[in-house]
Amino acid sequence: MAIAVAVALSDPAFAAADTNLTISIPSIGLGDAPYFIAQQQGYFAAEGLHVDFTFAGGGIATPALIAGSIQASASGAAALSAILHDADLRIVAVFDDTPAYQLWANNDIRTLDDLKGKTIGIATRGDTFEVSTRIMLQAAGFPPDAVGYTPLGPGASAGAAFAGGGVPAVVLARGAVRELQGQGQLKNAHLLLDYFGKLKMPMDSLAVSQKLIVETPDLARRMLRAIVKGARYMLANKSQTVAIIAKYQKDPAPAQLSADYDLFVRAFVPTLTIANDFAAKDLAVRAAMVNVAPAEIPPVERAYSFGLVRSIDAELDASHWKP
Repeated sequence: MAIAVAVALSDPAFAAADTNLTISIPSIGLGDAPYFIAQQQGYFAAEGLHVDFTFAGGGIATPALIAGSIQASASGAAALSAILHDADLRIVAVFDDTPAYQLWANNDIRTLDDLKGKTIGIATRGDTFEVSTRIMLQAAGFPPDAVGYTPLGPGASAGAAFAGGGVPAVVLARGAVRELQGQGQLKNAHLLLDYFGKLKMPMDSLAVSQKLIVETPDLARRMLRAIVKGARYMLANKSQTVAIIAKYQKDPAPAQLSADYDLFVRAFVPTLTIANDFAAKDLAVRAAMVNVAPAEIPPVERAYSFGLVRSIDAELDASHWKP
């Protein structure tokens, strides 16, 4: 079961903030660095926003976003699955286009074929861990029902369940792999498949409700502007970004984060947008996975709304803003 923990990151500068927002984030990693940077560097506060982070997988975050109990979710993949089923949500920014995920298996699983009929651990149902794995296995010739998926919670929670024998295989982000290896929990396991660079899909994307965009456009703009500034800071300041993520991870030895940073930047999408044809192909793949007929796939503009981020980029460029 995914674990949702509300964390109010306090800072005296936030005391005068005039609007409270909650953003759900699936993990503490470089893929989510723009949010932590926007908090740490005061970009949210400068926009008059007091932002709390809730840590939860997409299976929990998306219903909360639909219900309006949170204002934004960094679990865009789960939001896309909901959009395919008519949820009035939009992806407003995409940060990278290949997952830094790995499929680990116990010693009884030596090849992909050995996975057939088995269960793979993921964070929550419908998240990027599941979607990316389905796409990878589909490319390897697996039928959709060849394996099962079970939610184990985010990050190291899934890895601990795997190490305890709960499932024969698990999908992990590289940061979680490093943490579990440091704890000795992967000593009886091996890397079965590395997804990075082998799969192109929208990753680490930000979802909001269409209601937020339409009814409170200024609020949506202020929130997204702070996050765009966080993304620009991340690209311009490697050592500071690594230090910020290490602080939130409570990692006293962040050396490996430096390599993770280099990997993430290779996959980063500087415009925070993707092309319509890329988006349409991805929607078609996801639709097949969630039993949505081709004729019922919504147009790209019903899933993605990049007008705000494009406008913000133009504004920051025109003002010569630098982090």
